[in-house]
Formats: sequence, structure tokens, C-alpha cells
Amino acid sequence: MRADQPSLTALAVALFRARMERPASPDGDPGADLALARSLASGREPGPAGEGSGRAALRAWISVRTRVIDGAVVRALASGVDQVVILGAGYDARALRFRTPGVRFLEVDHPATQADKRARLAELGRDVDDVAFVPADFTAPGLGDALAAAGHDPGRATLWVLEGVLRYLPEQWFRALPAAAADRSAAGSTLVASVTTREPDGATGRVGHEDGRMAEIGEPVLTVPPRAVALAWLEEAGWTVEEVVDAADADPDAHPGHLVVTLGRV
Repeated sequence: MRADQPSLTALAVALFRARMERPASPDGDPGADLALARSLASGREPGPAGEGSGRAALRAWISVRTRVIDGAVVRALASGVDQVVILGAGYDARALRFRTPGVRFLEVDHPATQADKRARLAELGRDVDDVAFVPADFTAPGLGDALAAAGHDPGRATLWVLEGVLRYLPEQWFRALPAAAADRSAAGSTLVASVTTREPDGATGRVGHEDGRMAEIGEPVLTVPPRAVALAWLEEAGWTVEEVVDAADADPDAHPGHLVVTLGRV
């Protein structure tokens, strides 16, 4: 993404997600999602969503991955996990929607998007004092140090959420980011990640068009490996694959190869 502006894809995801029915914790603030989305929508269109079948596919993909990741958060909180790290948080408001006494949420994101989000939430009067905001560049070292400074405890189990990030990273950092999370993960930790894959002999026209649109808005798609390669990279980073959901299997409008992968740390 461009270093001087918030992510347009993060904005588009927030706008589409605001239309979904979603769970929340008893002490959560689901209204923050809607208020933030209204703030983002003022005078804007959903951005890189495309038209027609492309927009339907995007909606399906967002819907599937949101349901899977929300479910992972609910299960983690129910099991007693008290640290949730959202890598590439964008305009996601899970830290507020699933606010739970004794649970620490840490949001890690690009400084430009994070600053815009915090300013909007402040203007809306939403309390974020219990959220740790960690600015970071995922194409540079130092994530572990930044998390340590923000109070993350590697000795306790963590739920890591990695949504809508990996395909925008060069291969080196695609592989390094899950490894950095694994390095700070006690046994019983979970990583749930969205991963875009493409088979070498698959059709490229539709995917190529999507990639072209993303490049035009300054958020080029850089790393889209075959499914087997992507899963191998995640396991080499120190994780064990527990479940793989292909969005196309869950929703016929979604394009195949968009995965939500749940991984564990033994």
C-alpha cells in the first residue's frame, strides 16, 4: 500500500462487513463496527470491489473469512485465551466487538491506516483504552520487539488473526510474518489466516484482472502461491495446519483458492 494513505482494501472490507450479522461478546461494543463503517462510508464508495460477479465474489470471500475468524475468536475467548493479536487490523473492530474483561487485544498495522482509524474512533467517542495499538511495517524486522514493548506475553497462549495481509507481501515477508508469530507463541496458541492461492495450471484471466485493479490503487498483489506451497510455508514457519476452508466450497459466489487456514502451535 502507499505509505502516506490508509488502505483502500481495508476500507472496502469494513464497509461490506458492516452489513453482516455477527456475534459479539457480552461486554463487547458491536455498535463500534457500525459507527466506524458509517464514518468510513461518508462520501465514499467501497473502493476496489469491482462490479457484477467481481463484487459478488468479494462479498462472498469477506463473508466466509469473517465467519471463520469470528468463530475462532469466540472459541479462543471461551477456552480462556487472554491475548488476541490482530495482524494487519485495518478498520476491523473485533477488539471492541469482542471486548472481554481480562483479555488484551493488540492491533498491529501500518501507521497510516492505524492513525486514521484511531482518529475516527476518537471522534466517535469510542473507548479504546484497553486496546494496544502497535504500528508496524510487515516488510521490516522488529515485530517481536514491538509486540514485547506493547505488553504481549509469549509465555501465554495467543490467538493470532492474520486477515487480508499475506498476498500483499513479498515472499520473504509472507513467510517471515507467521514465523514471527510462532516465535512468540506458547503451546495452545492459534493462528487463523486468510491466504490467496493459485494453481500453476489454473485460469488466470479473472485473477489477473483482479490483480491489475489492486495494482492501480497502490496495493499490488505480490505473492499468490499454489495451495500446497502456501500450506507448506505456514508449517515451515512453526505451525500445524488444523483446518482449511476454501471460500468457494462455502459460498458458490466466491472464487476458488481463497482460503482461511486455522493453525495450532504444539
